[in-house]
Amino acid sequence: MISNSAVSAEADVGFSTPRSESPFTDVRRLSAAWVDPNLVRGEEVWVAEVDGPVVGCVTIEDRGEALELIDIEVARELQGRGIGTRMVRLVEERARAEGKRAVTLGTSRNAAGVPWRSLPWWQSRGYRITGEEENDWTRTIGPGVREIRMRKEVLRTGEVLLVDVREEDLPIFFEQQRDPAANYMAAFTARDPTDKEAFAAHWKRILSDAKVLVKTVVFDGHVVGSVAKFLDKEFGKPEVTYWIGKEYWGMGLATQALSRFLGDVKERPIYGRAAKDNVASIRVMEKCGFRISGFSRGFANARGKETEEAILELGDSPPR
Repeated sequence: MISNSAVSAEADVGFSTPRSESPFTDVRRLSAAWVDPNLVRGEEVWVAEVDGPVVGCVTIEDRGEALELIDIEVARELQGRGIGTRMVRLVEERARAEGKRAVTLGTSRNAAGVPWRSLPWWQSRGYRITGEEENDWTRTIGPGVREIRMRKEVLRTGEVLLVDVREEDLPIFFEQQRDPAANYMAAFTARDPTDKEAFAAHWKRILSDAKVLVKTVVFDGHVVGSVAKFLDKEFGKPEVTYWIGKEYWGMGLATQALSRFLGDVKERPIYGRAAKDNVASIRVMEKCGFRISGFSRGFANARGKETEEAILELGDSPPR
């Protein structure tokens, strides 16, 4: 059911086995190919469940130094709810636990050179293109089809890392920025978080501004957000800001990232801001030594109204 509902009838095939040849599209073929406890044609099968029912599946294969993600499917009516992201993360955790260096996979371009729609989704999750080729698999799809090989290195550490921002990080930042709940909590956000051109122009300015220091926050090989220092335009004082993807909230990553960042940024005093009701963000800054120094009001795009915000200060001396 999942395999047959994952791709609409009018959609192009461009990822995994051609549907006419996949055992997952027919109960009898799947039953005949299944080897207990969970192998189909030598590939290990995992399923995702939500409150009992199976809503997705993924197949993987051991390729020595890497774990190959063969296929991933989510029931069409449940796509866009983070189920696929969670499954991919679990595959990466499995690879890390087994000492693999990477997770690899293949998607495709058709004869006209148009990539399958999964390509930007994979890139937004940190996978990079390593090459393209024609092979037996692409020839079963059609003439001129090329496989796009992709790879994500797996870090074997639970440590939060701060690294230079790369071009491939930006699609991940964009998806994190679009989350409605995250926008509401941040309050003072872009006018339209879904405007990709405005987002690209914003980040172009950031990365070309010598007065801005910005880092990508990485945890367990995943790009989880960003942290930055800039000069406030109104007061000309240094200020910090950070954004952690909603799926990583509650793990202490914001506190770790900001603390590490402040260890490298020596300017004091330095300031931070958060909506007054964003208790979690205020607490993150307080754990890093900031103290509330005042309040202000301003129009919050994400809430469509005037909103009070707390101004926090980190001084030269540690708090008592």
